[in-house]
Amino acid sequence: VVVHTAKNIYETKRRLYELEELLPGDFIRVSKSTILNASKVRGIHKNITGASEVEFAGSSKKVFVSRNYLKLLMTKLEEKRLGR
Repeated sequence: VVVHTAKNIYETKRRLYELEELLPGDFIRVSKSTILNASKVRGIHKNITGASEVEFAGSSKKVFVSRNYLKLLMTKLEEKRLGR
């Protein structure tokens, strides 16, 4: 597994599901191969294929959210916006 931060890239021997269990609540799975930090999401752009592209605050990196995970991400972002 490769872990990307705003400025660095790290490798870990842990599996994605293990990281998902270890990371705090702001981290959410958004595809079979991606977990993101919801507190760093700057914007979401839907595309015609059904996947959505996420932009991050303070970084030029982008990830894709599969349509199966989009509703969960939107719910998490709404909770953060409302301060729950």
